[in-house]
Amino acid sequence: MYKNRALGIILNPAAGRGQAYSIKNRLVTYLREKNIPFHMELTKGPEEAIKIAARMSDCFDTIVAAGGDGTVNEVVSGITGRQTSIAILPIGSGNDYSKVMNMPRKLDHAIEAILNKKKKLMDLGKVIYWNQYGDKNERYFVNTLGMGLDAEIAKETMQIKYLRGLPLYLLAALKAIRKHCPNEYKIIDHNKTTTARAFLICAGNGCYEGGGFKLLPDAKADDSLLDICTLGAMSIYKALSIIPKIIAGKHGNLDEVTLWKTKKLKIEAKNSFVIHGDGEVFTQNAIRAEISIAKIKICYLTP
Repeated sequence: MYKNRALGIILNPAAGRGQAYSIKNRLVTYLREKNIPFHMELTKGPEEAIKIAARMSDCFDTIVAAGGDGTVNEVVSGITGRQTSIAILPIGSGNDYSKVMNMPRKLDHAIEAILNKKKKLMDLGKVIYWNQYGDKNERYFVNTLGMGLDAEIAKETMQIKYLRGLPLYLLAALKAIRKHCPNEYKIIDHNKTTTARAFLICAGNGCYEGGGFKLLPDAKADDSLLDICTLGAMSIYKALSIIPKIIAGKHGNLDEVTLWKTKKLKIEAKNSFVIHGDGEVFTQNAIRAEISIAKIKICYLTP
């Protein structure tokens, strides 16, 4: 099927605490001044970018996700299994995956990087999860998937409207740590089963999350492996005191932290838990989850 060489752009006007909408006019002006053909659609609510991306993938070689990590997640979910490349225009609050992809923050530099059409295949994560009623769901993630405190922080960010980037996630972390209780998890990695009383479990392809926390310092987005981090139960004071180490990616030697790599992981818990993928809350009442590297890779345009 013939595909249009113009850029298909999906812009989330709510990204970056609503600042993305103001960027729209600058983006349109720049593209028109440079005579770059494009077709743009704005999302109006959660998961709409999935449907738009699926439809656009029939018409465009390249789809640009203009937003944050959540927008990238939805666009990837819409094009999975299709012969379409994705590019990232980082205008969200955290933009953690764009850091992994080395995408420039400046609008004109990012567009130039996209137009160079340098392609790279990257890993895609997949999670299947069940709630206490046995309901089953499946979602993809490009950067990180978090359970427990990790996901509670993602919930808190939704309530904070006046900050962006690392300050946003630092405040959300402070609020979540005060309220979150550790859960009892059973972790099954191939034939090895361990139990842990943990604040959080994070699995991912990228090293950053939360606007700059280097939670998975050794992660590589194209090694066909998931990096895992568990943060064990500790006092609130201790949890707060190690935040600087997590930001710097220097937490691997702490007694409460375990880091490793795997292809597949199963998680079961005593109490229901929240799951986030790329900063978006997938569910608030999971009881079991299976996390893996998807068989399909995603083609990105990179600098």
